[in-house]
Amino acid sequence: MVKDVLREGKLPPEELAPLLAMTSRGSEISVEAAVGEDAAVVTGARTIVLTADPITFTEENIGIYTVAVNCNDIVAMGGEPKYLTTTFLLPPGTTRTQLRNVFADIANASDRAGILWVGGHTEVTSAVNRIVVSGHGVGFLDGNPLTTAGAQPGDSLVMTKWAALEGTTIIARTFPEGARDLLGRESWKRVSGWLVEPGISIIQEGRILRHLSLTSAHDPTEGGVATGIHEIAKRSGVGVEIEFDRITIREETETLCRRWGLDPLGLLSSGVFLFTAPPAVAEKACSLLSEGGIPASIIGRITERRGDVTLLKGKQMEPLPFFVADEYLKIGQGSK
Repeated sequence: MVKDVLREGKLPPEELAPLLAMTSRGSEISVEAAVGEDAAVVTGARTIVLTADPITFTEENIGIYTVAVNCNDIVAMGGEPKYLTTTFLLPPGTTRTQLRNVFADIANASDRAGILWVGGHTEVTSAVNRIVVSGHGVGFLDGNPLTTAGAQPGDSLVMTKWAALEGTTIIARTFPEGARDLLGRESWKRVSGWLVEPGISIIQEGRILRHLSLTSAHDPTEGGVATGIHEIAKRSGVGVEIEFDRITIREETETLCRRWGLDPLGLLSSGVFLFTAPPAVAEKACSLLSEGGIPASIIGRITERRGDVTLLKGKQMEPLPFFVADEYLKIGQGSK
């Protein structure tokens, strides 16, 4: 095992070369990732969307997270994700096997997402105590950016998939014994698989909706769909009326949230896409998404009442909660 441990510092060429062979290749990449090259070079010049997100909380499925969180931000701006570069910071003691697994995971996730992983930087450093992958995404944009600031009074608010998708699958994976007891083995396996199917990516939503005239969009992550809705309202200077019964919350999510005392509306929701559009466009968007196998529903409407974000539950209208911290953080480290 000792022989498999990597030395601190930059990887030597003989270690790095076979790993870089896992990155993307193609005619549009004129300078590929290679030992000794300072950067990758790709052809073409259009309006570009840039984003960066590190993955610091997990090594399991790190490729899925690296690709999804970076690409989702580009999709939410109305762009098409195209390229990914990565910086790997590895703690002393990291093995070659661990690093190969990380490279393979990101290569597989990039292939599934249809993006090109074109290079980056890798080193072993005592500055970190676990593997950290910092992703840097590049996408192309046709037309004007789609931001969170464009929602207009009279627009419909649409949500894809279901609330707390990411948080639910994380709970199932992190606390398998407790979650399995609550859900049953088959249901637990299915929820654990939500990370891959339907997945925490919104790339497919973006491709389906790219030619529609949406007014704003958001990729809700920490603080769940409720915080995402509040952020759209604040940035757009509008109010929002939400109908609770229109928000899809899976039974499995409700079961796990009851066990740990969590509100599904404030729980991690990567994989959900929130967007606004005039009612006719929103209806068409839901139809196109459904045809593409992605559940979507109109959950509310945009109003002129700036800052008034409400939730209709039955016949009772109440303020939509705002979550300063994600609900997942309520779960104690010793929870089972």
